[in-house]
Amino acid sequence: MKHQGRIGLVRHGQTFANIDKVWHGHTDTKLTSHGYRQIKDLGDHFHHYMKPDVIYASPSQRAALTAQAIADNYSMPVSHDSRLMEFDLGDWEGSSFDSLNGPGGTLERLIKDPDFTAPNGESQNSVKKRIVAAIEDIVRKHSEENVVIVAHGVTIAIAISHYLEGDTTRWPQYSKDNTAFSELCLNSKRLLSYNKTDHLRATEE
Repeated sequence: MKHQGRIGLVRHGQTFANIDKVWHGHTDTKLTSHGYRQIKDLGDHFHHYMKPDVIYASPSQRAALTAQAIADNYSMPVSHDSRLMEFDLGDWEGSSFDSLNGPGGTLERLIKDPDFTAPNGESQNSVKKRIVAAIEDIVRKHSEENVVIVAHGVTIAIAISHYLEGDTTRWPQYSKDNTAFSELCLNSKRLLSYNKTDHLRATEE
């Protein structure tokens, strides 16, 4: 069944940056071998979550490959939209989370101050503007279709906190596992499912 205003949101598979606990926003980090197993399991199980009519993805390879693993099961193309890319920290790309959370509280400022901008990077407000515009453009274009969007942990969290809370500084509350599926209803502004990883049970056990 197709439901107007409902979209599936998927985070990409595990990357080396996830293991190393470094910030790779616009950095085109690779999937790990475990990440490749995750996206295969996601694709094989996806029909239990949603039957997509269209699939959109960030062009970063970690998201694009995850989207393709879903699309391959339906013999359908993936459309790429750069507005779905991860939060860009500019000169601070590749920084460890420990260093960002160290003296000076950079990570805290990135969370609590939506206008705080990394050198040559972007602010939380900038991310919100582009991710929300992308989602709403896509949903408007495919209003009677089942839409799947494959993107990144922080950008998805910023979008969810915008729609549910009207406050993007609450994005850390909406952290997600790699390849997790969530379903958002834009009309009612509520999550219909969140952080579903049923497909990973066999892989993780």
